[in-house]
Amino acid sequence: MAEARTSAEGFSECRDGEALLQSLERELAAANARRALFGSVYSDQFSSNLTLVEVIPPAMVAGDPRQWPADIDCPSLQEKYQSTRDELTRVREKLRRQRAGWLGQPKALLSALESVWRSRQRLMTQGEVLHTLINTDQTSELGDDTAEALEAVRSASDAVSVQLSNLRRGFFGLLTAVNLEVTPRRIAELLTLWRGSYEKGPIDSEPADDIYKALPETVRDASREYFRLAELDILVQRNALNDVRAWLWQFHESEFNLVGEKIGQGLLIDEGRAFHNRLQWLVSDSHINRHHRVSGDGSRFRSWIKVVEYLLGILALVLLAVFAQKLAAPAARLQSRFAQSSRKRRLAAQISRITASLPLLLPWFTALLGLWLLQKIYAHYHLPLLISVIPVARLYILYGLLCLAGEWLLQRIALQAGTYINEEQLTQVQRYARGAAALAVLPLLIKDFIYLAVGPSKLLDLWQWVSLVAFLLAIGLLLRSRRQDFIDALKSVLPSQFDRGIEKLLGARLFLLVAPIAAPPLLLALLGGFLHKALFDYDWYRKVFARSFKLRAATAEAAEPEVASDSAAMAEYERWFRADHNDELPFIDSGLCTKVRKSLDLWLEDKASENSQLLSGARGAGKTCVLHRLQEEMEQEHPELVVRFVEVPAKTITAAGTLSLLGEALNANLEEGPSALVRSDAERQPTLMILDNAQNLFLRRVGGLSAWETLLGMTNARVENVFWLIVINNQSWAYLSNVYGKDYQFRHITVARPWSQNEVRSLILSRNHLSGFKIRYDDILLATRGPEAGSIRNAEQLYFSLLWDACLGNPMLALKLWMTSIHLTGNTAVVGLPEEESGAWLEQLSNDLHFVYAAIIIHENMTSDELVESTALPERVVRTALKTAFDAGFIQRSEKRRYRIVPLWYPTIMKLLSRKNLLHE
Repeated sequence: MAEARTSAEGFSECRDGEALLQSLERELAAANARRALFGSVYSDQFSSNLTLVEVIPPAMVAGDPRQWPADIDCPSLQEKYQSTRDELTRVREKLRRQRAGWLGQPKALLSALESVWRSRQRLMTQGEVLHTLINTDQTSELGDDTAEALEAVRSASDAVSVQLSNLRRGFFGLLTAVNLEVTPRRIAELLTLWRGSYEKGPIDSEPADDIYKALPETVRDASREYFRLAELDILVQRNALNDVRAWLWQFHESEFNLVGEKIGQGLLIDEGRAFHNRLQWLVSDSHINRHHRVSGDGSRFRSWIKVVEYLLGILALVLLAVFAQKLAAPAARLQSRFAQSSRKRRLAAQISRITASLPLLLPWFTALLGLWLLQKIYAHYHLPLLISVIPVARLYILYGLLCLAGEWLLQRIALQAGTYINEEQLTQVQRYARGAAALAVLPLLIKDFIYLAVGPSKLLDLWQWVSLVAFLLAIGLLLRSRRQDFIDALKSVLPSQFDRGIEKLLGARLFLLVAPIAAPPLLLALLGGFLHKALFDYDWYRKVFARSFKLRAATAEAAEPEVASDSAAMAEYERWFRADHNDELPFIDSGLCTKVRKSLDLWLEDKASENSQLLSGARGAGKTCVLHRLQEEMEQEHPELVVRFVEVPAKTITAAGTLSLLGEALNANLEEGPSALVRSDAERQPTLMILDNAQNLFLRRVGGLSAWETLLGMTNARVENVFWLIVINNQSWAYLSNVYGKDYQFRHITVARPWSQNEVRSLILSRNHLSGFKIRYDDILLATRGPEAGSIRNAEQLYFSLLWDACLGNPMLALKLWMTSIHLTGNTAVVGLPEEESGAWLEQLSNDLHFVYAAIIIHENMTSDELVESTALPERVVRTALKTAFDAGFIQRSEKRRYRIVPLWYPTIMKLLSRKNLLHE
């Protein structure tokens, strides 16, 4: 019984093993079939209905996901199972490598493979139709002539099929080999196969006309169609071989150069044949697409669809051209509106300068974008004739853009040279620009056709050099039309030392060679000029420009002798440029008066409970002038308002002195302090109290802040009929802010900002106009070269950039600097560079002296005794500091023996003390 059971178990295990072996053999057979399919491709023996996707499907995997066991339990089948399993593994690995070799090809090689495949299948299908018709007719009773004609057609078609098949097998084999490894030997084989494809065409084997006449009509039509497709097939194979060669030339040029000299000779001739072949293919392919008939009733409909596609493609080109042309008018209107709306906006004005050319350029760029989209559409619908038109249309756009660029360049050169172009000359400029653009574009047109027909090649590389030479020649001819203007413009942007060399190099003989090389520096200069005008509205650029000019002009300025002015005339002239308030002088509105009035107007309208405001600003920032202007306006607009203008004496640092000063202005006894002010408020008329020079209310010493604290007590008192306007130096306010805090003293604080360059210019020019003197700018400010040579506007703009940078937007300092930069000649003020004081030697002074100067700036004015008190330095140190400064000329002493920093030295001293952290702002 046990033996029977064992025998049954063994039989069951062998039965399972046999089933597994059969499945393995079926898997092996399928893999071999797949390999055979690859083999049929290499031998060009595959069926006419096989697609490329069926050979290498995208979803195909290298092996079956099932894991075949290494052993089975049936000893009698184990050896056969193992050998079959090993064979399947080897076949799978070969399939994996073959599939990777096909799918891993670059896009260019896959595209060539697909085109050859489609052409081959179409030809094979027509060949089967032809042989079917021949075999059918041969079975019927026909005359000897017809039978011989049928046999001749059969032989001719077989010969053509063998010829094309041999070429195709070589192409398939080389395609895979080249993809695996590119070597000079394989490139040489490709070139040999490519050249051999031109030796004999399949149309040479086509039967003569007398044979066609003897054929039945159906066979004759099928035969003619077959040979047309055979001619197209050889054109397609030549194109495919050329595409592979182009890919090798582009990506493996080093290996290409290692090909033997014999093989590499005549490459330009072969590429010329490829160009001709591509043109033939375009015509033949379009003809076949229109007239080729395959079995089925829908063929004629598909032909009409192709005709409609071509017509729609042509119509799209026409509509694109019309649409692009119509864009110019609305773009011009839009640009005009934008330019008008951006006149008072700095950033928008600069954008408007850039977009000024938009109406001219927009149609061309729109057409360029449209052509890119049309090219995608033509490629999708397989319209090769229309694709070949795209480069022509694209180069026409380039031609239009080059015409505009040429006109712009000649006009800018004339402007740079200071030459006016009249209407007749403008027409000549347009004609020259069109001629130069045509010369530059024509080689590019040929280059595009070479690229489409031949691709990357020796011929294309050679023609690129031809295109470059033509482009340079076009530039030379364009510039030669205004040769003297070009020379003058180039001189204006280069140093004068180069003038002689420019004249020599740009002579009549060498002009065409040298002008294209000399044009880039001029273009950079034109671009620099455009950027200069665009950026000049920005304060930071004005500072950089002014300082760079100052550095360049330092040497020339030092070499010029000083010119003395008539003292009487200078005294008369100087009275118009004093910094003190004078009703005869014009008021320049910097916006400060409006800012000061904002809180005051709200108080007058009973819309605000706040009745105090602090105005802070640098010395000479125009605060006092604004206060007088405000006083005049209030007296005119609000007669019921009492305006008290109080200039605080120096130094009022006691509480009693402050109360006495304020009480006298308010006609009240304020000895009791804020309470007295509150009690008398109901009987008081609305009063504006203006306290100028409030920095005189403190001294940096023990007990020196009582006057300021008294003022704060008065301004914080709850009254309704007094508005306090306190005016103080910015450095004094910075010190007090560090002591008390800003917000704890005044809630409304207005800071006098630096004046803009235009405001400084208005200040100077308006006062000069009142003086009756004319202005002439020194040669150092007048441009000596270029279109701006002798330009008063340019010199004025340059001078006020220098002045504004030097005065830091301070009007008092601007007035002082103006007087240092002029000398009078008759009734003319000759303007040179503003003189700034150099404080490099101040760095060498001791820190104690710097501490004394910082105390003067913080308090704005001080006596020597006050300096000793506030600095806690020995009297001898303070006197040394004052004597040093007085001798150097950067400190002045008033009749009351109070010391102040000289306005011209103010920026220099400020920079020094700020670097040493001795100031509070």
